[in-house]
Amino acid sequence: MEIKVLPDQIINAGRDETLMEALVRHRLSVQNVCNGKGTCGKCKVRIIGTAPFPTERDRKHLNETELSVGIRLACGVAPEHGMTIELDFVDNLDRKEAALLGMKAVAINPGVEKVVLTLSKPTLADERGDWDRTVDELINATGKNIVDSNFTVIGKVSEVIRADNYSLTATVTDREILDVEAGDTRSRLFGAAVDIGTTSVAIALVDLLKGTVLKVVSTENQQAAYGADVISRISFANESRKNAALLQNAIRRTINQLLGELKLETNVSLTEIVKMTIVGNTTMHHLFLGLGVVHLAVAPFVSVCNRPLEFSAHELSLDINPQAKVLLFPNIGSFVGGDTLGAVIGAPEVLEPGNHLLIDLGTNCELFLKTNNTMLACSTAAGPAFEGAGIANGMRARKGAIESIRLSEQGVSCQVIGNQTPIGICGSGLIEGIDEMRRTGVINVQGRIGAPERISTLVKELLQRIRQTEKGNEFVLAYGSDQGRDITLTQKDIAAFQYAKGAVCAGIKTLVKMAGFSVSDLDSVILSGTFATYLKAENILNIGLVPNIPPERIKTVGNAAHMGAIRALVDHHELALAEDLYRKIRHIELGGSAAFSDFFMDSMYLERLEEERDDGN
Repeated sequence: MEIKVLPDQIINAGRDETLMEALVRHRLSVQNVCNGKGTCGKCKVRIIGTAPFPTERDRKHLNETELSVGIRLACGVAPEHGMTIELDFVDNLDRKEAALLGMKAVAINPGVEKVVLTLSKPTLADERGDWDRTVDELINATGKNIVDSNFTVIGKVSEVIRADNYSLTATVTDREILDVEAGDTRSRLFGAAVDIGTTSVAIALVDLLKGTVLKVVSTENQQAAYGADVISRISFANESRKNAALLQNAIRRTINQLLGELKLETNVSLTEIVKMTIVGNTTMHHLFLGLGVVHLAVAPFVSVCNRPLEFSAHELSLDINPQAKVLLFPNIGSFVGGDTLGAVIGAPEVLEPGNHLLIDLGTNCELFLKTNNTMLACSTAAGPAFEGAGIANGMRARKGAIESIRLSEQGVSCQVIGNQTPIGICGSGLIEGIDEMRRTGVINVQGRIGAPERISTLVKELLQRIRQTEKGNEFVLAYGSDQGRDITLTQKDIAAFQYAKGAVCAGIKTLVKMAGFSVSDLDSVILSGTFATYLKAENILNIGLVPNIPPERIKTVGNAAHMGAIRALVDHHELALAEDLYRKIRHIELGGSAAFSDFFMDSMYLERLEEERDDGN
């Protein structure tokens, strides 16, 4: 039977062999560490189209995101005639895209639609204006109460209706005509969901008729040139109006550049994008809109606006249809923004009965705790370490990044995205690497590399990788990268991670204490964030990043904030839910919390997170 291997190779597979055996026989590149026994989980392939039902070994080694986009272990796949597979799928499938392409809309009700109109031609007896004629016919056809007008659409209507013998398509909301086009264009209706992160920005292009994600693009937030975290950007913005304008222009430029990528990589014109939803923390929200941030970082920590907002694209200088509706999620507090509500909408299981903790891992880490009695939310300034920034050899999760690490008597084994020579380390690799270094004694629970009490137990292969430098000890993960240097984790890197981890842990302990229960009462811990999808429960439990609960209660959901933006884009009722929730969630400000300060110092240790019980004080 014939199998197509993208981009252009055809191989023959026998009926009694696995897909991996066929690939090996044709000398194609597929990892075969365990010789097809299904124990290593390395022989990943992506099956285009309908993938076979996941096997037990697939579920053991692959996460839900990988399974949803057709990734399987070749050693467990029975070849089928006409099957199409992709081996080097990491090159073509960005992690943000992989996490979102498998999404399916629960309901499709975007609040914007296209209506075909056939107008009667004007006569001496019917001298209505072209705009009047269009609006009258739309009201007759739909019953919509069109009361809002805009100059741009009115200005083009005369030309449009005459281009196809008075047949046109109107793009409408319940109150307004957003655009008019000649002929019947009902088959094309698109929206964009934007996630403005402190470190990176991502945009999903969505077919609003089918509720499917067509393409996701992402890049670094250009505001990073003016500060790595929200506090530094607030400080920069508050220095002068010019600085505030620089930050506003930087994020709008970032978004428009990503929109330009979508235009090049799809067959969708930017003017066809008629709706956009945006999530981001409160600082990103304010800087994007050009709102003042002077009061965000000083007591009593007040934002300019928390309500959900709606603008037209031209008001925000965005390169989509000028009349497109741009909807911003509401904020909860000064440092807990629309991205947290987006994450709640994107991971609706957090609202189910019981006690659930949602951790949105990122530079600005948000925590949402829902119990049977209350909903609490807070933010901790974790810093950019989780996303690979601020680490000597850190990078985003893309080709060449170390994503998984294993230490043994033989040395260090690194799994690299794209199966190439490493050029850096991303967040998932950082976390697993630190846990492995802790497990083997390269670092102690205080995070010290080469601590005297542990160094005597190290095997030679690991001991020789510890090096002393002027800035402290470092540990070599990989020698001689493509960048002409070794990939290392330094003492400063470990400290940066401990700071981030400590902030998250202290926030968790504070929320749990305020809720009056113990971590053992948690029914689930839900990790959000693109890189969180690739974390292993064992690692994050061992280093105390999450409460010490049974691993089966830990779930990863990918970039839930972006998923929430997509859900609200496709179904306007989801944004209404966010508006309802933001009024009910209690915002906890950690800046003045003595409990948080006390917990923070105790949370720096790289060990399982001990339970904090309410002592009644």
